[in-house]
Formats: sequence, C-alpha cells, structure tokens
Amino acid sequence: MSSKRINITIPEENLKEINKFCSEEKMSKSQLIREAASQYIAGIKELKEKEQKRRDVEWAIKMQDKIRAKSKYFPSGKSAVEIIREYRDSR
Repeated sequence: MSSKRINITIPEENLKEINKFCSEEKMSKSQLIREAASQYIAGIKELKEKEQKRRDVEWAIKMQDKIRAKSKYFPSGKSAVEIIREYRDSR
C-alpha cells in the first residue's frame, strides 16, 4: 500500500495528548491517526447501516399494516390468521 504525506492542523492540547499517548504506547503519530481514522469511519458506516435498517423495518411494518387493513377478512368472514391456523392444523 502506498502512502501519502499530508499536513494537518490540530489544537496544541490535542497534540500534547497525542504525543504523550504515542510515547506511552510506543507507536507513531501516523499509526495512531491511521487507526483512529479507520475506526471512526467504520463506526460512522455502522451507524448509517443501522439507521437504514431501522427505516427499512419501519417501512415494512407500515406496508404490513396496510395489507392487513385491506385484507382483514376473507369472503368466508374469517381473518387471515384464522385461515392460516386452519390450514396449518389440517396438515
């Protein structure tokens, strides 16, 4: 994997924390920034995926409720649940 050099600007207090942490953990600042960025990006992606899944489930529930309301009773006067139970029990 090729690497590129970048310049970043951060508050002096953050730099002091980074320097201290890197010294204690015996790692380079570049390594810390790479790992922190990777974890941050992965966390954001996971949150977005969970949010999308939540929206998808809400949509599915709404659609299920609409279908249920439209097909509450069959011509026999029985509900869908009753028909399914009868079918299941007859097998």
